[in-house]
Amino acid sequence: MELIKSNPDKHRSVYRLDSGTIRKYWHLESSEWITSHVTVLNKIVPGYIIDAGKDNLGVWIDVTPLPGIAANNIIHTDEFIIKIYNACLKNITETAPYVHGDWVLSNMFIDGDIVKFCDWDNVGIYPEEEVMNKLFKDLESAFGTRFKELINDSTIV
Repeated sequence: MELIKSNPDKHRSVYRLDSGTIRKYWHLESSEWITSHVTVLNKIVPGYIIDAGKDNLGVWIDVTPLPGIAANNIIHTDEFIIKIYNACLKNITETAPYVHGDWVLSNMFIDGDIVKFCDWDNVGIYPEEEVMNKLFKDLESAFGTRFKELINDSTIV
């Protein structure tokens, strides 16, 4: 088991298992929380979770690595920015009433024309205004003022 990422402040860590599977740990959550989390994810992203459980490190889920390239490793052309924005809007619609809630580029994988989302820690049901504010904040953080300029040009979006 190889440590890929650790966030001590949030008591989370991510490992790559020998099989290639990704295992995410929450070190302070309960068995009840992981059961609820898995139930929601199985409903909105069927097949994402391979297995889940609890051990001496905490509660965990195993997922297959997503195909493609992490969006934070792709050049931010205008076309790419619009593609990401539209993929986020589509994902919000497809998973309603739940939303992903953490639209940072490292949580998106691009495989051709397909955008897939990982790291569903913040999945939940939130007021629409809060969802859109968070989406805009995350994408402005990723793309800067160019994001605002592009989405305000109604001829493009």
